[in-house]
Amino acid sequence: MQSVVYELNSYMEQRLDTGGDNKLLLYELCNIIKTATKADGFALYFLGECNNSLCLFTPTGAKEGLPGLIPSGPITFGTTIAAHVAKTRKTLLVEDIMGDERFPHGTGQDSGIRVHSVLCLPILTAIGDLIAILELHRHLGRERKCWYFFLFIFRSQVCRGLAKQTELNDFLLDVSKTYFDNIVAIDSLLEHIMIYAKNLVNADRCALFQVDHNNKELYSDLFDIGEENEGKPVFRKTKEIRFSIEKGIAGQVARTGEVLNIPDAYADPRFNREVDLYTGYTTRNILCMPIVSRGTVIGVVQMVNKLGGSAFTKTDENNFKMFAVFCALALHCANMYHRIRHSECIYRVTMEKLSYHSICTSEEWKTLTQLSLPSAIYKEIELFHFDIAPFEELWPAIFVYMVYNSCGKTSFEQEKLCRFTMSVRKNYRRVPYHNWKHAVTVAHCMYAILQKTTGIFTELERKGLLIACLCHDLDHRGYSNSYLQKFDHPLAALYSTSTMEQHHFSQTVSILQLEGHNIFSNLTSSEYEQVLEIIRKAIIATDLALYFGNRKQLAELLATGALDLNNRAHRDRVIGLMMTACDLCSVTKLWSVTRLTANDIYAEFWAEGDEMKKIGMQPIPMMDRDKKDEVPQGQVGFYNAVAIPCYTTLSELFPPSSPLLTACRSVTHSTQCLTALIPKKTNKLSLTTFFLPVWVWITLTALFLLL
Repeated sequence: MQSVVYELNSYMEQRLDTGGDNKLLLYELCNIIKTATKADGFALYFLGECNNSLCLFTPTGAKEGLPGLIPSGPITFGTTIAAHVAKTRKTLLVEDIMGDERFPHGTGQDSGIRVHSVLCLPILTAIGDLIAILELHRHLGRERKCWYFFLFIFRSQVCRGLAKQTELNDFLLDVSKTYFDNIVAIDSLLEHIMIYAKNLVNADRCALFQVDHNNKELYSDLFDIGEENEGKPVFRKTKEIRFSIEKGIAGQVARTGEVLNIPDAYADPRFNREVDLYTGYTTRNILCMPIVSRGTVIGVVQMVNKLGGSAFTKTDENNFKMFAVFCALALHCANMYHRIRHSECIYRVTMEKLSYHSICTSEEWKTLTQLSLPSAIYKEIELFHFDIAPFEELWPAIFVYMVYNSCGKTSFEQEKLCRFTMSVRKNYRRVPYHNWKHAVTVAHCMYAILQKTTGIFTELERKGLLIACLCHDLDHRGYSNSYLQKFDHPLAALYSTSTMEQHHFSQTVSILQLEGHNIFSNLTSSEYEQVLEIIRKAIIATDLALYFGNRKQLAELLATGALDLNNRAHRDRVIGLMMTACDLCSVTKLWSVTRLTANDIYAEFWAEGDEMKKIGMQPIPMMDRDKKDEVPQGQVGFYNAVAIPCYTTLSELFPPSSPLLTACRSVTHSTQCLTALIPKKTNKLSLTTFFLPVWVWITLTALFLLL
């Protein structure tokens, strides 16, 4: 009877999982009931179209796609037993169907075999609606047995199975609540599972071993010590024990993935007595089940010593198999959490090392406080074309001077500003162009603009813009955003748009959060949020892909006279254009400076192009060192399409910034004249020609200016 119940449960689960015809499903269930009640045959009737007649169900037709319902007559008294039960909706047992005057048509079927006794049952929904009639029958001459006795036993078994299923569902809800309420309490989750497993098969002890496939070992650190607290088993977390996967019953289950039911443990040569010796417990019988996830055994649950019986039964095995699926889920969660915790530890150690190497030393920032600038710099620093290159050791001091001169001596604490500046320097990588020198150069251009636009920008904006310029390329790797996205770099996964710019801002915030580095600590919470937003927007604006749309919108606002600097959106666009102008300011320096900067830029471009060629990709021309002859023409194109429109719009916004436009046009003119002087027979410019010695360029520039 138990095997029949298990078959019924398994069949229901399978059909409900895969989906199927409900009539055919009900027919198969009735067939199982026929076996359980030892009936010789059965018939299943469904209601007709108007619910006033019965139709006999034929499984053959249903399986082959043919009509599976055969009309069997109206639902009324005085015909068949099925019609009678459909009318009364009450179960009816008839010992002699042929001698019962209530059913002149008997069962209504002519199979050639005399039916003697019939048990007819209505199949109702939970709210009492009739959906079908089940008719069980025995032939004449069969030994008489009590139908209700078998049906009662069967019903009891089914109810027990359903009760077990309900208990399992309640347990799963409890486990889910435990897991989501406190995800870190994996031991608590495992305890819940082990407690339920013990109750499920009525075991005295329970053990759960995880599999270490790398070392081919089983291990556990949570043990059932056989004690109870308030009626619940107590599990003790002790020193982890490990043993070879080649040993013991648990080891064999881990290797083979098969269930083992051992009635006498010590009589079985596979039993590993080491665990008993370690725990002091005597094992009599064992039920051992593999926990499988994605086709791999990740754990083994071992039930020890059946209570109230000599050994674990087949029913215990079947119940345990169903439960093992949920054990796999719990173990998967435990392992996943363990890996996350391990990764977090690695991350913390890495961040600690990174912080040590990326924070300036006390000697560095203290030295900065003592530095002073040569008197000649104070005048030159106010000019747009000021070149910082000759003063490399003074770059931090130049930035500190610009901050205090623009924002006031009390704008920042000296120690914090010096710490911050020196740590920012340390976080710029040694790449040809996007480096510390470029950062200070851009900050100087912003300083010069702010000095010539006094009264337009607030103190918070001046602070934010100078810091944004210094940090706008923090931790730049020398590769473009498109390169990072094409190569699926982790940064591209973190930031889908303006990849490096978002990373630069993130690095800026990270430095601000370091101890002794928060230069904005004297601001209120509201002011702090405002200045961070200014910095964020300013750094993001250095993404050249955003420049074109921004400049176009500003040009339209200027042309229509609709520009309003009190409008936040308009103001953000103006600041965005200022950031682009500062980022490109190398094209507004003297020709000798611009020439050297171009050398650095193309060194980065070609390095990126070389990396693309290594994997068979073709870089764009300006990143292809094999097309270096096209560099001057490319430079002229860049000036005309990007730089000159940028500085033209900026000079319209702020006329005092017009020297930037004048210088850019001068550089463009020089490059165009140089291109025209190249001998016609080559029709090309070599890079060595473009990067001529300084004195040659100065001579050529003078000649061009005299033309």
